[in-house]
Amino acid sequence: MFPMKNLIGRFEEILAELDALVGECPEAIADDLEDLNAELEDALMLLGEIRPDADDWRDDAQGTLEDIRALADDYRAFAGQMPAIGELAHRLELAADMATENLDA
Repeated sequence: MFPMKNLIGRFEEILAELDALVGECPEAIADDLEDLNAELEDALMLLGEIRPDADDWRDDAQGTLEDIRALADDYRAFAGQMPAIGELAHRLELAADMATENLDA
C-alpha cells in the first residue's frame, strides 16, 4: 500500500523549513512566502484526506502532487533573493516526483 503518512511527513518537514524562512527572508517576499506556505499546507491537507480504498485515490493523489510541483516552481522564483528557498523548492519537487513514481507501488 502507498505510504501516505511517510509522504505527508516528508512534505511537512519541508514546509516547516519554509515556515522558518519567513522570519529570515527579505521583507519584500515575506508575504508571498507565507501565502505559498499556506497553499502548500492546504495541498498537504488534501493529500491527507485521500483514502487508498477509494476508487479514484491515485488520480486525486496525482492531481495534488502536480499542484505541489507547481508550488515548487513558485517557490523557485524567490531563489535569487534567498537561495535556501530554491534548495527547499528542489527538495519539494524531488519528493513529489518520488511520490508520483510510487503511486503504483
